[in-house]
This record gives sequence, C-alpha cells and structure tokens, in this order.
Amino acid sequence: MKKETCRYFFAGGNTVFGFHSLFDYIADLEQCNWRLIIKGGPGTGKSTLMKKIGALMAERGFYTELFFCSSDNESLDGLSVPSLGLVMVDGTAPHTIDASLPGARDEIINLGDCWDTEALRRHRREIAELIRQNSGLFVQAYQYLKEASVVLEKTRYLMAEAIDYAGLSKMTSGLLTETVAALPPAEGVPHERRLFAGAISPQGLVNFYPSILQDISSFYLLTGDAGAGKSFLLDQIRHTALQAGHSVEVYHCAFDPRRIDAVVIPASKTAFLKATYPHSFTVSPAKAVHTQTTVALSRCARVHVLRNTAAERAECHDRFWPLVGKAVEMLRRAKRIHDQLEAYYIQAMDFDEVAQKQAAIISKVLCSTTPERSVLAQK
Repeated sequence: MKKETCRYFFAGGNTVFGFHSLFDYIADLEQCNWRLIIKGGPGTGKSTLMKKIGALMAERGFYTELFFCSSDNESLDGLSVPSLGLVMVDGTAPHTIDASLPGARDEIINLGDCWDTEALRRHRREIAELIRQNSGLFVQAYQYLKEASVVLEKTRYLMAEAIDYAGLSKMTSGLLTETVAALPPAEGVPHERRLFAGAISPQGLVNFYPSILQDISSFYLLTGDAGAGKSFLLDQIRHTALQAGHSVEVYHCAFDPRRIDAVVIPASKTAFLKATYPHSFTVSPAKAVHTQTTVALSRCARVHVLRNTAAERAECHDRFWPLVGKAVEMLRRAKRIHDQLEAYYIQAMDFDEVAQKQAAIISKVLCSTTPERSVLAQK
C-alpha cells in the first residue's frame, strides 16, 4: 500500500506518579466488537501473538495501531484494528485488565495454561527473589523521577516569574483564532483520545512522533523553557477544537502525565507540539509539509528577570537530567531482571501448545476480515 498501515503509541508510562495507565483510550469500547485480554507470565508469548496479528492485519491493508510497553520497547502492550472493532491487550500487571462483558465482547486468553507448573515451582524461591528485585528497582526509578519533579517545579516557578502574562494572553488569543479559522466544517460528535507519544524507558527517552504524525501536514512547534506556558496553551487548543466540534488526540507528558506534550486535530491534519528537548522528532524528507510555524513562548518573558535567575535555572538544569538518568538506569536494571525472570517461564512453556493456541486465535481473527464469514459481525 502507498500509505502506512500502522501507527505506534504508548498506552502506559513510567512517570513521577509511578506507572500511569491510559489503557482505557486504546479503543472506544462502545465501538469494540471483540476484545481479547491476554493473560500469562513473562515470556509466555503475549507480545509475540499481538505482533503476529498486527503484521497480518497490516499486510491485508487494515489500519492497525500498536501500543508498545514503556518498560520494554520491543514488546507490545496492546493492538487495535478499528475497522474490525478488534482490540487485544496484555491484561497482566501493572495494567491489570479483566473482562467487563465476558463472552459478549471480552474473551480471556490464558497462555499460562501452556506452562509446566511443576517446573516453575522448582524455582519458586528464585522467581520470588527476581520479582522482589524488579519491584524494588521500579520503586527507585519512580523515586528519582519524583526528586527530579521537585527540581523541575523550581525551574517552572523561576520561568513563570519572568512571563509577561498580558503578552502571553495576546499570543494565545491570536493562535486560537488562527486555529479555528483553519478548521473545516464539523461533522459528527467530537471526542478526545488521550495517549502517550513517548516514554521514559530502559532505552532512555523515546517517542513515536514520526509514526503518530505521518498524516499531519501543518505543524505548530512550541518552544520555551519549562514554566513558559506550553502545556497551558496546548490545553487551550484542545478545548477550543472540541468546542468547535472537532475530535482531538491529546498526548500526555511521559514525565508528568498531568501535562500535555501535543495536541493533534485530525480533521485539519494539524499538530501542535512541544519542540524543546526531549520532545524532538523528525519528518521524512519525502513528506509533504504544508506549513511549519514556530511559536516561541520565550518571547513573552521579561529578559531582565531571566537574567537575574539565570544561575539558579542553570543549576536546576544540571540537577534535573542526572536524576532522570538515574531513573532510566533503574529501569534498565529492572529490564535485565525481567529478562532473567522470563528465562524461567520460557523453559517451563510448552511452545507447541502455545503455537496451536496462537494459530486458533489467528485463524479466528482472519475470519473476521472476510465479510461473509465475519466472526465479529456475529458478536
């Protein structure tokens, strides 16, 4: 196909508040016909199954959404094929999900049925110790992020003290007027979807902006230090678009999910996003960009005030990033522990039985892509 058939997201994140879930936004359950909730321990094949089905759906031209794990960028937490009303999710901790409409919509697939319980029991102590170590490393990671958030709050305070709010209000008003003018006539009932574009992960700070923004042709890049008002402006854009009758995609900050990193208005193919590190992204040279506008909120800051607090802000910067780096190192160590944990389960799995179960599920899903044999239509 000429057009990309996949987009990538994160539905959960390692944040200053611990693990934060946005799994409720993987799909609108009112529009979902079939939700497969996959259970099982680490290394049992949950992510592999979702990857196989995702690849098959994309090969057949179905637009597919893949939701990656913030604690392991190579693994999937979920999958959605909107046109089929099909959703698959990893239902294990920390994003524990259970069937709310058992049989009528939700089906639980337990890959734990395929493991040798006795083999796992022989390593009960080792498994318990690895789980304890893994949990402790996540606690430390979140403590470092919390400590970093205290430093960042001081940065925000110092920057906010320098802002000329009358000038910021004027800039915001002009941008909102421009945004509304560019919107096409509204159709249908507007809704908002909230996800993460990026994650604080064992691989560092990562994001999927190139995938998420593949259909966007107009970019508004918001620059300015923390405290300059970027999140506030993005929330105003979100609210304005919804009030004008248009659906929006809202991407939360992977560090502090109370804040917004980007707002996408699909109807006008427009994205507003923070463009200061680490919110960087690249656009393919082959991509047609209609407009790209930089919105520099630092222009609303009083220079003499910034000059007076320059040393304090520099100190905050120097303290913040090492703390984030320590959090990433804890996540990296947790990933290594998780890999050791997976090894015990992999050794105990009957992968022939797993393959049979996967084949049955894949066959059932593929039937749903044939109109005259649609399993989903019968549900």
